[in-house]
Amino acid sequence: MNIYISIDGVLRNFINRFHYHYENAYIDVDVDASEDKFDYKVVEPITNQDLSNHFIFQSKEQKDYFQYIEYPMELYGHSPVSYINVYNEFNKLVYDHKDDNVTLVGLDEFGKARPATLFFLSRSGFMPNNIKFVSSKNLDKEWESTDIWISDSKLILDSKPDNKEFILFETPYNQFFTYEKKINKLSDITIGNGEILINPKEEQKLIVDGGIL
Repeated sequence: MNIYISIDGVLRNFINRFHYHYENAYIDVDVDASEDKFDYKVVEPITNQDLSNHFIFQSKEQKDYFQYIEYPMELYGHSPVSYINVYNEFNKLVYDHKDDNVTLVGLDEFGKARPATLFFLSRSGFMPNNIKFVSSKNLDKEWESTDIWISDSKLILDSKPDNKEFILFETPYNQFFTYEKKINKLSDITIGNGEILINPKEEQKLIVDGGIL
């Protein structure tokens, strides 16, 4: 069985670090002393649908420079993990299911973002056998290579063919949509007999920064 696991959301809290460095670079500055008079702002509530809708830049070019050239190590390399112990749960999943092909997927990581992501995985103790970087423009093609995709992304869900499986990883940033198959920890799933089962729970709590809801 081929299993894709998205890096952002499932393993890495990228938006948390993006928010921090955006404010540090553009909002928490001496406006009077700066020659840049653009009205930078954060539009909340923040979702993972399109960061450009929440972190206002002067242009796409400015955002791409900030994200992929100026701050990639801070954003991709030093982001916090999505929840405590996720690296152990991921490594156990890979170790326990050697006959399954588990692939970590980085979506729309350009410029210096890719080496920064490899640093994040190494620094955080993840031990994947397969890593790939894909473009959101090629999601239809990527679905041909996997049976199940575990992700926090509505974009990936919307591109899912009928004969494939999707498991929604819930985060504070994707509460604007839902899906019948959902988890908030990798330990919520059991793999066996060519399928992934979601472990029943009396109550499933959403993990957020610093605790649970």
